[in-house]
Amino acid sequence: MRKLVYIRIVHTAADMGSLSESLQEEIISRIGIDKWKETQSMIREFWDKLEKELLELKLDLEHTKIYQDGLPCGGEMGMKIVHTTAELGSQNYRLIEKLVENKAEIVATEKPELLIEERNLLMNVYNSPTLEEKVKAKQRYEVRAKTLLQERDEYVASRINNTLKDGENGVLFIGAEHNVIPGLAKDIEVIDLVKKNESRPYA
Repeated sequence: MRKLVYIRIVHTAADMGSLSESLQEEIISRIGIDKWKETQSMIREFWDKLEKELLELKLDLEHTKIYQDGLPCGGEMGMKIVHTTAELGSQNYRLIEKLVENKAEIVATEKPELLIEERNLLMNVYNSPTLEEKVKAKQRYEVRAKTLLQERDEYVASRINNTLKDGENGVLFIGAEHNVIPGLAKDIEVIDLVKKNESRPYA
């Protein structure tokens, strides 16, 4: 039997790498600085609660693999990404650091080409010099976004199916807009740690 802890997460600006500054500026311009600060406090509470619930599962971390939304590599390079993002303030990646310190293993989860395509589409939106070009770039992103998300979900599911071995646990940190579960092998028992209908703060 293989088990997968499925965790629908809240992305923060710190998780978005080179897009983080642009993303934060856009959100603040839309909701205001006071609402932004309030939301950041809610996100911290979300992650504190999530960490407590995950640790209460008492997984055998020596036989646990970590799958992370947006992580295209494992091993030394993957850990470099984890450490760098944790230092930027990501509670998601700080939690992964703790799990790895206790013998869990990170696994390359996403297809790099799909992540690059999505990043380029978003960068075109944020970096458009005129309002007209920004609108067109946003339309291009929206046209591709749904199928791109589906392709990413299918790839993530295939990575879990092919790398999670019998008797092992997996922990998947994945954005709430994703739906990886339909693509998972039938012999993988899914533990849905954060229910889809629970309210979440947004970054």
